[in-house]
Amino acid sequence: MNAGLRTLPIRVAPLPGEALDSWLEALAQRLHTPLGEVTRNTGLPSREKTGNQLRGIPPDWTILMGPQQAAALAATTGLDEDRIHAMTLRHYDQRALEINIERRYVNRWVLWGRGAGSRFCPDCLGQNGGRWMLSWRLGWSFACLDHQRLLADCCPHCGRIPRQRSRSLRVIPDSRRCGNPPTGPERAFTNGCGFDLAEADTLRLEASHPAMMAQALVRDTIEKGTADFGAYTLAPQPSAAALSDIRAVCGRVLSTLLEEDLVQWTADDIADAHLRPRPGCTLAARAGDRPGFMAPPRAVSAATAVTAALHILGQPDIHQAGTTLRPLLERIRGEGEVQVSPTSIGQWSRRTSPVLAAVHLAALTPSCRPIDHLRHRLPTPIPRLPRATDQDIEHRRRKISSVFWSSWAVRLAPPDAVAARILGPALAACLLIVDSRIDYGEATRHLGNVIDGTDVSRVLQLLDDHPCWPDIVTALVRLADHLDSVDVPIDYARRRSLNYTRLLPTERWAAVCRRTGTPRGAGRREQIMRCHLFQRISSLPIEAAPGHRGIDDAEFRAEHAHVTARQTPELAQALDDEARAFLADHHIDDEPVTWHPPTTLLDGLTLPGPDPDRVDIQLLHRLVRQRSRPVRHAAETLGTSVETVRHLLEEHPAPMPPPSGSQARATGQIFKKAMESLPKQTFARLYLDEQCSLQKIADLTGVSRQTLARLAREYGIPLREGPQDYKRRGSIDRDWLIEQYVHCRRTLPDLAREKGMSVANMNRWAHTHNIPLRPRGGASHATELRMSEQTDKTPATLRDVLTSAYAWQRLERFVAAHSYSTIGEAARTLSITQSALTTQIARLESDFGQPLLKRAERGRAMQLTPFGERVVEAAREAFGGRGTAKRGKGPAQPRD
Repeated sequence: MNAGLRTLPIRVAPLPGEALDSWLEALAQRLHTPLGEVTRNTGLPSREKTGNQLRGIPPDWTILMGPQQAAALAATTGLDEDRIHAMTLRHYDQRALEINIERRYVNRWVLWGRGAGSRFCPDCLGQNGGRWMLSWRLGWSFACLDHQRLLADCCPHCGRIPRQRSRSLRVIPDSRRCGNPPTGPERAFTNGCGFDLAEADTLRLEASHPAMMAQALVRDTIEKGTADFGAYTLAPQPSAAALSDIRAVCGRVLSTLLEEDLVQWTADDIADAHLRPRPGCTLAARAGDRPGFMAPPRAVSAATAVTAALHILGQPDIHQAGTTLRPLLERIRGEGEVQVSPTSIGQWSRRTSPVLAAVHLAALTPSCRPIDHLRHRLPTPIPRLPRATDQDIEHRRRKISSVFWSSWAVRLAPPDAVAARILGPALAACLLIVDSRIDYGEATRHLGNVIDGTDVSRVLQLLDDHPCWPDIVTALVRLADHLDSVDVPIDYARRRSLNYTRLLPTERWAAVCRRTGTPRGAGRREQIMRCHLFQRISSLPIEAAPGHRGIDDAEFRAEHAHVTARQTPELAQALDDEARAFLADHHIDDEPVTWHPPTTLLDGLTLPGPDPDRVDIQLLHRLVRQRSRPVRHAAETLGTSVETVRHLLEEHPAPMPPPSGSQARATGQIFKKAMESLPKQTFARLYLDEQCSLQKIADLTGVSRQTLARLAREYGIPLREGPQDYKRRGSIDRDWLIEQYVHCRRTLPDLAREKGMSVANMNRWAHTHNIPLRPRGGASHATELRMSEQTDKTPATLRDVLTSAYAWQRLERFVAAHSYSTIGEAARTLSITQSALTTQIARLESDFGQPLLKRAERGRAMQLTPFGERVVEAAREAFGGRGTAKRGKGPAQPRD
């Protein structure tokens, strides 16, 4: 501050919102002193000096006041420094304009900054004695909210913009009159144009006019410094960012929309005034070739553009704003001069906010490919351009199962639209595409190449056609965001790289079956469960299991689905134990066997698949154990999908119903009880130390010899006798066994005691000699006795063959069939299948050891052989004592 300055004798308070230059002029007018004297006595340097002394002295102190000048002005006028700074455009810096602080000028190329000049409201100047508002100098000011009229752009007399140049410092200013240099010699230069600006005429508007509402919204946004209206509700932006958005849209509105379009986007009166300027208006020609790039020279043009822009951005949310923006984009695309794509918003302006980018993406949604819906998160409340880096993708892929988690897949799968084996890997690849720029092929490579990129594209096209597609994308986006924000307990990338060649070897599968009472089945069942365990651990599909051939076919997948759906809780737990042991062998001790993301992320979404939580698990378990092929039946009964049933049975295996005696033996329940009653130490003492036989241990404990043999294998105790040792303990003659068992009707236990061997060994000898065993039970025994009596009366030709009721039935059907031309004709008449009749006749021929029939050939009917004729005669004789042969219906398919 200069030491010679003193406080001014008279003080004038600035009006709220008044500009600095207007207040200094009002002070000079109150002091009746030329403006230059006032500025010198307030410590402001004068530009009347020349040479290097002008350096650092701006042409307009209203743009920015330096600290020394502000301090001097405060000292001489008694105002607070903050109040002084508030009268300069610094008040709006970074909110409504941008000031180059070092060089003290307004950047005209951003935020519609005006380098000089001011609009004005004639009514305001008339009422306040010519005091000018600071906001009038903003490119965003185009209407007076107090007097409901557009601001005036220039002096009606001289046609120039007020305050583009400083007023003369030699006169006492009259701020109500135009201070521009006169256009003719009749008025002194220092007095300026002199027109009373309060007499200017502008377009008057209603308070509810769209332009007035737009002006109010812009003013509030600038004053608050934040935009939180309309599309900005969910993502408030700094006012400078929101104004950049408005500026970008205004540029497209002014440069693209035709007259008929513009009338639809804004009010008729201001659109007409914008399109048809008054005659002689010089400002209309200054719009240039890039309308909207800088602040429009006319207030009505700014009003028209801002009203149209806020018609878009003022919509309740981003997607409604996108719908409103869509016709503008279609017009731009129709002209073909500017590319329209998800990334073309960068051509509108480099300073736009994420909200305008989201509105632009929402507008393009109907024309975007399915992959763009994922990349740009289009159905979400705030779409955006991809942000994920290569490092982000690397982290995310380690958290993704190659086959999508079934708890999620069943919710996202349209019924019967896509095969589950294709849908799962495709959805997993989609998680990598969310918020990234990678393509289908790269996504599948990251997850082990379990599906082709073309297949992923086809799946997305099918899902895109479904009405629930927006919610499907929303679900995938939510899941990708969740995976990015949490620590997943399984490193799936490591799981995919493990060596699975030693997973569940045969001996371990056998141990699991013995421990859980599960039938081992053939090698196919073992292969299925190994592949199932591989998929459970690795997250890869069963087709990728190592060391297995022929599993990439529909038959194997169907068997796999059937077997795994019927596993018991005990088997599922045992397999999980095997999985944990396998992981521990690979030094993975800190991960669960399986994991899935929380399904609560799907709340509030309308998805094509059924909700598994709504299925009655107990009813499902009952349905599963009622049929041999239960999955589809259960799905139809419960009103859900097949894949949902399979998912629930994998998570909640159905327990077996309480077994009967025979079922208990089949399922191993007796074996489990035997392990409890006869532990390894006791079994070893009896069998190894005391040299007890299995039969003796069976007599002592009540456990069958077969169960004891299984128990020995489980305990790793070698048996002293192999499966063929019964032959070394004595030979059983076939004729003797037929005589005693068939003719004398003695039981196998009785015969075994006589020969000093087990019943099982005697049973083996019967099978060795092809002697059919009698059915169990009293009724069957009585039937066999009657058959034996009838056999004694049978001709010798038939006696060795008719050893059971089934043999008599075969003979009856042979006699009934021989008179027909073909086997097929005979089968139809007898109401049985041709294959059954053919099998029975072949069995008779095998028992007799000679052919009975000459099969029919082209042009020749079926005929009896000579031996067949003797058999028919003997059969008719035998039937005389047994009843005539029936030529009607008999048992459809007798067991042979």
